[in-house]
Amino acid sequence: MRTVIIEEVYKIMKENKNSYFLTGDLGYNTLEKIEKDFGNRFINVGIAEQNMIGIASGLALTGKKVFVYSIIPFLIMRCFEQIRNDICYHNLDVTLLGSGSGLTYGILGSTHFALEDVAILRPLPNMMIFSPADEIDARLGIKSSAKIHHPLYVRIGLRDEIKIHQRSYDFKFGNGVVIQRGKDLVFFVTGTLMEEVIKATKIIEGEKGLTSTIIDIHTIKPLDKELILKEVKGKKVVITVEEHGKIGGLGSAISEILLTSKNLINLVMIGTEDQFIQSIGTRSYLRKNLQLDSQGIVKRIKNYLKNK
Repeated sequence: MRTVIIEEVYKIMKENKNSYFLTGDLGYNTLEKIEKDFGNRFINVGIAEQNMIGIASGLALTGKKVFVYSIIPFLIMRCFEQIRNDICYHNLDVTLLGSGSGLTYGILGSTHFALEDVAILRPLPNMMIFSPADEIDARLGIKSSAKIHHPLYVRIGLRDEIKIHQRSYDFKFGNGVVIQRGKDLVFFVTGTLMEEVIKATKIIEGEKGLTSTIIDIHTIKPLDKELILKEVKGKKVVITVEEHGKIGGLGSAISEILLTSKNLINLVMIGTEDQFIQSIGTRSYLRKNLQLDSQGIVKRIKNYLKNK
């Protein structure tokens, strides 16, 4: 995912001579081509991320299109004040490329997890949040970002995600994409957990005879309100799945929309709990430990159905 995003950013910078790329001393084995070919528009700010956002904002105020790259906790949590006051307040053309969504940096522990970033940025006016499921989502989204001229946050996975979309499609920010159709359950999923959800729906169908619709919510803000309200109709259970905390993420955003529905909605929110993750390990290990893998998702839904 990260590779195709940087490839598309490179194409934008090649076409748009008014574009800049900033990094906080990260992106080795990834950004070298941008640095080599656009050296006068590539700035390694060093380990000074708050200054990096200030520089990006200054460039954008002079009419530049700016990409900023760093690991999510350094880019979003450390720089919230600058993102809010410098980028969003002025509605600037700055794209924040956040590396390592969710539990990607599992062996580095909670300081490097990205489980609060959506909750932090979602309330900010003018901010768009893009959380691709696979490299096709990612490529199409960055291509489309060439025409976006306001704040955009891209939540990037790093590992070898499987292809969810088998081919290119008519991508639009803010439009959810139907991955599969079913009549009993509907899953709204963002980011790289899609593979686990697809596996989980097959298990549920085999064990319970329940079929599932799956929607790729690649844009968390703005949300596809029309599609969400359409797809929940007639479903036994609505499930949101994200590699992010339950508070303030996709589940919270969709629950806000469902409050406007006249139908009684059975909602299950699957994400991390309101606590710091104490264990470390690979992302697959942590997903299993936190019941975010396919078996854990199935267990949560079966428990919900049992209690109902």
